[in-house]
Amino acid sequence: MTKKWNEEEVKILKQLYKKRGAKPVAQKLGRSPSSVMTKAAKLGIKFNGVRSWSKWEDSYLKRHYDDRKNTSLAKTLKRSVNSILGRAQFLKLRGPKAKGWTEKEIAILRQMYPSRKYSLKEISQIINRTQYAILLKAQTLGINRPVHDHEWTKEERKYLIKYYKTKTYKEIAKDLGLTQSSVSHYANRAGLKHRAKGRPWTTEEFQYIKDNYKKIPTREIAAKLNRSIDAVINSAGPLGISAGMPRPWTDEEKDFVKKNYGKISIEELSQNLKRTPLAISAAASKLNLTKKRNIKNTKREKNIF
Repeated sequence: MTKKWNEEEVKILKQLYKKRGAKPVAQKLGRSPSSVMTKAAKLGIKFNGVRSWSKWEDSYLKRHYDDRKNTSLAKTLKRSVNSILGRAQFLKLRGPKAKGWTEKEIAILRQMYPSRKYSLKEISQIINRTQYAILLKAQTLGINRPVHDHEWTKEERKYLIKYYKTKTYKEIAKDLGLTQSSVSHYANRAGLKHRAKGRPWTTEEFQYIKDNYKKIPTREIAAKLNRSIDAVINSAGPLGISAGMPRPWTDEEKDFVKKNYGKISIEELSQNLKRTPLAISAAASKLNLTKKRNIKNTKREKNIF
């Protein structure tokens, strides 16, 4: 049953939706973005960054909501899937009703679901239904899967020890008739390292991070050192140079963005101001700028940053 909106939620929706859109409101209220967009549409509240739905789009959605996937509709209408779901809910559209379960499907489910030898993905593929549908039907039928881990035999342990370095967990699981997660969990408990230890950090690499962290984008540091972005971020903490609070924007930087946003690329702005492209985009949004035209908004400028 759909959760009803209370006065406090509606108040928050009215305060935030127009400026920030559905996702931030949904996160704050613990609702789905489609639910937020539907309520906003009913109240006549529009998000400044989202275009209104045209009669043609509504007509197209009504014609094809039953026979096309949401991802396909979103691609055709150049909208997000959440936007499609929200509009469909607003128009009171319902997707195609799921076909009923046959006796054969139920028999297969009863046979395979209680056994850990078959993963949900395998059962889903055999019955040709989603994993979510498998779980719901099993719950309705009162069928349970064993909670305890598989009891490994001596032969299975020997096989794992022999091949864990040369075969993937997926291959081993298939050979032993187990799930991949079962093999992975047992290998971890047994202390079997499936992956080789990463290469150690050098003094030169640490110095490069110290010299450049927070000055150039992290992904550039990662590319230069041939490391992952997460590896660079994780190494920054012990070095005492973690990101911390973001660097405040100066009036000169804001003026530079206002004068050049839409005239030069975001990458060039990023290089000039030594900030990430994401930071540039966020600042432009707060300054109410678009790539096509720069809109001055002096009322908000003082308290933006």
